[in-house]
Amino acid sequence: MDNKILFGILTLLLNAYGLPNFLQGDTKGGILKIVLGVVTCGIVAIINEITGIILGIKILTMSDEEYAAKKGTFDAGFPKMNVNK
Repeated sequence: MDNKILFGILTLLLNAYGLPNFLQGDTKGGILKIVLGVVTCGIVAIINEITGIILGIKILTMSDEEYAAKKGTFDAGFPKMNVNK
């Protein structure tokens, strides 16, 4: 996703539902976040949202050059997935 501000805000608000994973093209990671959130009665979703808040703040405070260098490599929360498969 090219727009740093939009991606940072969506990560802040919707990381529990795996939206940042879907925006980066990691469909398996996004689906896994949703399934684990349901199976664990929301415990993993809460953890994902907390890590999403932290990552969203990092994204919004980094420079445009740093964002461009890291684009597509953000791992927003549990579980850690390898995007480059």
